Amino acid sequence: MNTLDLELFDMGRDWLVGVLRNTPRLPADVRLEINQREKPADSLIRSIVDIRAGGARRCYLLFRRSGRSRQPVERLWLRGTGLDLEALPARPLASLAEAAGPLGEKLCLSLISYLVKEAAPRLGILDRGRDTAALRELLRGLATAHLPVVYHADLSKGKHYVEARLAAPDTRPVTLLSIGEDGARVTQTRPVEIGRIANGDCLQGLFLNGQDGQPLKNELVVMIQAERVLTVASPDVRGTSLKAFLGRIEPYDAAVRMRLREALGGLIAPDNPEGGDPFGPVFAWMQRLQSLAARSSANAKAPFGGGIDFAVPCGDAGIFLRGWLWDPHEAIQRFDAVSGYGEKASILDRMIRIEDGKVGKHFQRNGFPMLREKPGFVAFLPMAKGARHALQTRAELDFAGGVKIDLLSPVSEMAPRLARDLVLQSLPRDRLTPEIFETLYHPALSALQADCLADKRIDRVIAFGAPPARPRVSIVIPLYGRYDFIRAQWLRFAFDPDLKNADLIYVLDKPEDSAQVESLLHGLHLTFGVSCRLAVNAANYGFAGASNLGASLAAAAMLLFLNSDVVPVGKGWLGRMQDFYKATPDIGLLGPKLLFPDGSIQHAGLYFIGGVAKWWLNGVYHKGYRADWPAASTSREVPAVTGACMMISGDKYAAVGGISEQYVIGDFEDTDLSLRCRRQGWRNWYLADTALMHMERASIDGHSSYSHAPVDAYNGWLHSRIWGGDIAALQAEIAGGEARQQVA
Repeated sequence: MNTLDLELFDMGRDWLVGVLRNTPRLPADVRLEINQREKPADSLIRSIVDIRAGGARRCYLLFRRSGRSRQPVERLWLRGTGLDLEALPARPLASLAEAAGPLGEKLCLSLISYLVKEAAPRLGILDRGRDTAALRELLRGLATAHLPVVYHADLSKGKHYVEARLAAPDTRPVTLLSIGEDGARVTQTRPVEIGRIANGDCLQGLFLNGQDGQPLKNELVVMIQAERVLTVASPDVRGTSLKAFLGRIEPYDAAVRMRLREALGGLIAPDNPEGGDPFGPVFAWMQRLQSLAARSSANAKAPFGGGIDFAVPCGDAGIFLRGWLWDPHEAIQRFDAVSGYGEKASILDRMIRIEDGKVGKHFQRNGFPMLREKPGFVAFLPMAKGARHALQTRAELDFAGGVKIDLLSPVSEMAPRLARDLVLQSLPRDRLTPEIFETLYHPALSALQADCLADKRIDRVIAFGAPPARPRVSIVIPLYGRYDFIRAQWLRFAFDPDLKNADLIYVLDKPEDSAQVESLLHGLHLTFGVSCRLAVNAANYGFAGASNLGASLAAAAMLLFLNSDVVPVGKGWLGRMQDFYKATPDIGLLGPKLLFPDGSIQHAGLYFIGGVAKWWLNGVYHKGYRADWPAASTSREVPAVTGACMMISGDKYAAVGGISEQYVIGDFEDTDLSLRCRRQGWRNWYLADTALMHMERASIDGHSSYSHAPVDAYNGWLHSRIWGGDIAALQAEIAGGEARQQVA
């Protein structure tokens, strides 16, 4: 059994830290024992190879003893597979503040790095309330020089900026440690070289991070860089505001300001579920207030060029880019995007080339060769550090021969809805593949769709007449853009006795039209006496968002979701649907027969079609056949029903989580809901003896975002991504059976 000398120090509050100068490689299952097999309450063992000590292996031990342990540490054991190592204290236990003497400066700095970078985040030894006096005194003793700070600004939310004057620039990584009696704050960063000043010194900027804006008690701020420790000016000496900081850096050139911004962005944490560090919105505001001019390289006489048309932050997931690249000699070696947080991601690995005719015309007029690749590109770049508040993206281009180009996007100030629409329109339909949806569209669109619905709410509700006291069903009708069908619906609603016991809820998903729709419903109510409510959404949320908001107002135990372009053919349809639903065991969704205006069948239940596209499509039983087609004249179980008119009990709607809001604008939410019902063990039914007229897609085709982008393709792919296995099993179940034979 090997025996080694142990340097052991007291950190306070039952924490001890030790150093073994020469140790063998430690197994993964290494454990620590104290004296006679006493186990520590907490421990962390770290073994490193110290290059500065000729490759010797060091071992650092941090452990906390139980408050009941009173016997001094007489020896330690490190035990594990193939290891039985004994360590004896080389001298009486001393305070960590005295460690510099026995350890020497270099080993002491290595120990501090272990405590600050590894032990502190894992074991919380520097958390507020811990006794940090010993470490603070050790740092004070090691810091033999002061960093000459010439400016110090408090940027709010615990972010501080200092400028220091040095004889020579030194931009190696640094650890900034703010340590007080009541806790510590650690920042890993790099200084930013600002430039030379009057006497030839170098001016550099540094950022310090904190959890709040309050200085620690008796705070000491030190900078640990390589093998030196420098004290930083007292945090009590500081500027006044973010505005002062912006004024300070305004005269600096654009490259310096961008480096400072990226260093500041590096302080922002992405792990806050409310959207990142609370400083994030301030950081975004700063970029808007002091935006840097977009920068491209479009010299028509140059052999290389590039530009970023826009860079859209997609929630905390990453950045979506569209730009162009002129490289006829195929000399590009590196193309990296740098987020506002300073995080890099390779564009070359992820970009999809697209046409950009303007670029070709601009460069080819000078006789340069044609490109083998299309000059435009789009890319989605995942970011480990959330991109939400990084509104301006830089790109670094390296070409063969040492040519380097820096690009800068415009500041993105797009609302999530506009950003989502731009992403959707970035590629022509014929370029879309499952791989492109998976790597480009979905990561961006899922984050932007979530942001579009993050603050989903009803702005106000207007009641027209007194609602029924005990309604049997709540009818939820989303509205967007097309309101001419409302009058046709009311001509049927007004003379149908079943509607007297219905809770009628219109949900306006285009709030800018509220005056027009309110006036229309008010006039119809005065004319026909039907009561209803109009819920005006705060913004446009799409079919699912509007339907779910409408359902939140429902007063009845039964829900009917109805499109605004669906008009009843006769009376009693609502009562027949309710009676059938209540009489059918284990029913999930119920949909009636829907007819085109010419009387032919528009809907008699849905199934799924494979092999036409690269994802499952929705098929309609007997579409286009006459209304009395025999196979469509029998009520039966079907795989799914259409959202144009579907009934579900309120408790089942709640049990499956309502209508999915993952799909953009509107498509496939109905089959998604149908499949979730089936997964619960409920069956979906088509009701043959109840018919309504449906002007198919008239309620959505007026939506400009839907009309100008391949929304249906993305939603179809997403639907298959989620439900592909269930659909394949379902289709195999019904293949060759009666339901399949009925498909027209």
